[in-house]
Amino acid sequence: MKLRTLLYSGFGIVIGVMLLILMIAMGMSREQNERMNELVQDRYEKIKMANVIRTEIGKIGRELNELAYSQDGVIDIENIKDIEKSYPKINNSIDSLKQVIKVKEAKETLLVTSEKFQEYKAVVNSIITLDSEVREKGLQQSLQLAEQKREQLVTSIENLISIQETIMDETIKETEDMYVRTLQIIIITTILGVVMGLGLALFVIRTISTRLNRVKNVMKQIEYGTETYPKIDIIHKDEVGEISLAFNEMSSALEQHEKIERELMESMERENWLKTRLSELATMSQGSLDSEELGTKFIYSISRMVEANYAMLYTKGKKENQLSKLASYAFVDKGIGRDRITIGEGLVGQCALDGQPILIEQVPDNYIKIASGLGETNPSAIFILPILIEGELVGVMELAKLTSFTPEQLSLIEQAAVQLGITLNRIEKHMQIQELLEESQTLNEELQTQSEELQTQQEELRTMNDELEAQYHSSEQKTKELEKIQSELVTKNEEVIQSSKYKSEFLANMSHELRTPLNSLIILAQMLTENKEGNLDEKQIEYAKTIHSSGNDLLNLINDILDLSKIESGKMELHQGEVVVNDILSYTERQFTHVAKKKNLEFSVSVSDDVPSILYTDEQRLYQIIKNLLSNAFKFTEKGSVQLVVGKASHGKKKGTAFTDHIMFSVIDTGIGIDQTKHTIVFDAFRQADGTTSRKYGGTGLGLSISRELARMLHGVIEVDSVEGEGSTFTLYLPMTEIATEENLYFTQEVAGSIEKTEEKPGQDLQLYSKQEEVNSLAGKKIMVVDDDMRNIFALTSALEGAEVNVVFSENGKEAIDMLVSQPDIDLVLMDIMMPEMDGYEAMQNIRSMQPYESLPIIALTAKAMMHDRQKCIDAGASDYISKPVNLEQLFSLLKVWLHK
Repeated sequence: MKLRTLLYSGFGIVIGVMLLILMIAMGMSREQNERMNELVQDRYEKIKMANVIRTEIGKIGRELNELAYSQDGVIDIENIKDIEKSYPKINNSIDSLKQVIKVKEAKETLLVTSEKFQEYKAVVNSIITLDSEVREKGLQQSLQLAEQKREQLVTSIENLISIQETIMDETIKETEDMYVRTLQIIIITTILGVVMGLGLALFVIRTISTRLNRVKNVMKQIEYGTETYPKIDIIHKDEVGEISLAFNEMSSALEQHEKIERELMESMERENWLKTRLSELATMSQGSLDSEELGTKFIYSISRMVEANYAMLYTKGKKENQLSKLASYAFVDKGIGRDRITIGEGLVGQCALDGQPILIEQVPDNYIKIASGLGETNPSAIFILPILIEGELVGVMELAKLTSFTPEQLSLIEQAAVQLGITLNRIEKHMQIQELLEESQTLNEELQTQSEELQTQQEELRTMNDELEAQYHSSEQKTKELEKIQSELVTKNEEVIQSSKYKSEFLANMSHELRTPLNSLIILAQMLTENKEGNLDEKQIEYAKTIHSSGNDLLNLINDILDLSKIESGKMELHQGEVVVNDILSYTERQFTHVAKKKNLEFSVSVSDDVPSILYTDEQRLYQIIKNLLSNAFKFTEKGSVQLVVGKASHGKKKGTAFTDHIMFSVIDTGIGIDQTKHTIVFDAFRQADGTTSRKYGGTGLGLSISRELARMLHGVIEVDSVEGEGSTFTLYLPMTEIATEENLYFTQEVAGSIEKTEEKPGQDLQLYSKQEEVNSLAGKKIMVVDDDMRNIFALTSALEGAEVNVVFSENGKEAIDMLVSQPDIDLVLMDIMMPEMDGYEAMQNIRSMQPYESLPIIALTAKAMMHDRQKCIDAGASDYISKPVNLEQLFSLLKVWLHK
């Protein structure tokens, strides 16, 4: 089963349980709501209508009271109108109550109230009309009767209200009982859901951690530059299996790349060897005006270059059919090697006649002897080739050696012969011109009166000059050919650089594939560690911390490998500036004091008085080296002490190296020490002094290798002085002043850190994000997470919702744009880069082209964290950039900045 399926299934169960809880809660809430509606709309309305009756009765009573206190006993017409207005209100209320009251007792009381109102109304009407009965009894007696009726009516109304209030109290008590039962059910169901979710999370995390550890162990076995690379056994075809498959493909690709690179380097070395030798011969030939001197130098040089043991150089003489010996190498006069050879005579003459080279690799006995002071022997190979220029024969060269000629040597001889022909032709033409000049001078003295003949000679001289100029142009053409060869060499070099680029891009893609699952792993482990819900015990929190630490260890391993690759490819850049030495040391002391206490070791930092307060170097890289050295010292020291001693250096401990105007940082420990024979290998990548599989101390062995290369880039050096069983001293020597070289480049630090990782710097303590008051400043904000990996979406959503953020998500750039259009209240976008259908770059460009979202904060979030990725994201429209795995403190800090701008 794939991890994605496992996660979907597990989370589906948890979500199902939560939906069940939600449905139960919604059902009970709906029932409570109905009861409350009944309480409010029924009971409250009934009481309200009863109060209306009581209020209107009170108004009628007040109007009658005014009559009682009037002096003339005459009722004002306005009083009558007010009384008559109250009648329909009372009748309407009574009618409404008759329709809604269902309780028998309340109905009976309402009926009594209606009868009492009719009696009261009859008395009031008799008073305001002054009928015969009122006039007979008297007004005051009638008013007293009305008051008695009113009191009886009010008493009946109050009884009705009391009955409704009693019913309301009973309904409220039933609602409260139902709420308690609902709360109990929700709590029990929630506990079951949390237990199930926790069990599933522990199972998935343990499965992923085990599989990733196996991948990590195989990755540790990588040694660059070897012919074969390790492979991972693929057991399950899940995501980790896909990573393993990708790693195996990477190993195969690296093997093929190493093979191609070796072949290319060998080819380049052959080409470089050939061009260098030709350049040396061309340089030697420049300025030569004597053919014999040139021939002697040339035959000596070419013989040494191709390791020939015998050589002869013939040139075409004044006779058209003869070759004359011009120079020789290792010549022995024993009747071998004639001074003159007729064209067509022997192999040399035949070579001159055919114009084709002759290679003999099975030389007959007594053909020629190669002699020295100790004896003589037969050669194994003879090479004879013509020297031609524009198809015309200039000479013939013959070489013999005890071993066979290599293809590179034959190519060098052939191309060198062309150069020699050009030079010999130039010398010959020059000598002809000299002879013509001498003849011209003689003729000028003898034939001063013969102007026509002189003009003829001058014309011949001009013709010769033209020929010489033509030869000069030919020489220029050859020079251009040499420049073309040099250009081809540059092209080959660019191909090597391109190959290195492919390697870097592959490592970047591999970083993306590894960082993507690590992102969700580290974020979820960190959230479990924080235990905001308080539902984990200490042992479970310790498990979460172990998972978080293991994820960070794997991330550090990836970063170390990428750092080492950057150094090897020459892409690690520096940012030099003024560094306060005491700041570095103070921060280092704070960082490692708790480590010393934990291991019961003494730890001290001391500085000599002659150490300057300011050092000009790269602060970040200096701290990285010191941190690596101290980490190694504490790892390999079980008892005793660890010291950091800073002083001014005048010389090194090895080979008498001079370090004038240098500062030294010495890390001294009383640990296990290093055997003298292993002082060198500890600086090799993936190597430790104890290289066995049963070694006591873990680690990748990259720290010292990276530190050594960083020291070299800072124009410094690291030396080690150690005795096995007694302890070690690692000393970093750095210049105290600025080194003005081409390597003084600026280091571009990405927000997410190196092939770009986030590095600790002095004055910056990285901790788990736990400042709740700062997180609460994000409450109520709406953020969209755009990522094609559901694990990352789940992890980021969980972290953001913990800060009371409203989170929506989409799985590619196209969905993100559609969601923005449908939900314009989104405050910020977290945009992944590597996505199908529409990646992050294209999505950000499209969003920025939409007028309502020109200033919408977009934070690019990607696992591909190579150099210049930050600028590429900014150019595409991102407001800021952060790399995976995400550091929650850094993420929340960026969110605060961009959400409150």
